Amino acid sequence: MTLISAAFKPFVEKWLAGIQEISDPSKGLGTVRADSKLVGDQMQEARARDYTLVCDEPPSLGGTDKGPNPLEFFMSAVGFCENVTFARFATLHGLEFDSLETSVRGHWDRRGQGNWEGVDPAFRDFVVETRISSNASLDLIRDVARRVHLRCPMHASILKIGPVVDRLFVNGTEVAL
Repeated sequence: MTLISAAFKPFVEKWLAGIQEISDPSKGLGTVRADSKLVGDQMQEARARDYTLVCDEPPSLGGTDKGPNPLEFFMSAVGFCENVTFARFATLHGLEFDSLETSVRGHWDRRGQGNWEGVDPAFRDFVVETRISSNASLDLIRDVARRVHLRCPMHASILKIGPVVDRLFVNGTEVAL
């Protein structure tokens, strides 16, 4: 069994063919937009295409806890992008799977958000754990996972921020990438 339907493959093939036809780098530039506005002490709304996202802080930070905070959205975005990219490459390479989950953690010095001179608020590192349930060969799963880490825009971006530890779990057991 697989989470990806057979009807999905033509979409992925068309997407990849369209990308591979781009010879002018300026034609390959993608743009993503989200417009955010503060609507309460810590609560915000963001518009992305036709969707409204709610972002908030917990009450301990003056929020009303009506949604994930900005950093939780950031980590979720990395995981979402990894999963989408994994599904595309799995489809292209015939990797069937029953479940796919990505967990992302980042570490930063919270003091950097204050007035401490020389304390950087940027993330220091990331841990990306991919958990897949599949009967496919470990070689195929590793190959797809490596491709995902090379081609996922979010993964490529966090690599530029700091070290990333990639961990792969197949059917509940960690395997070397």
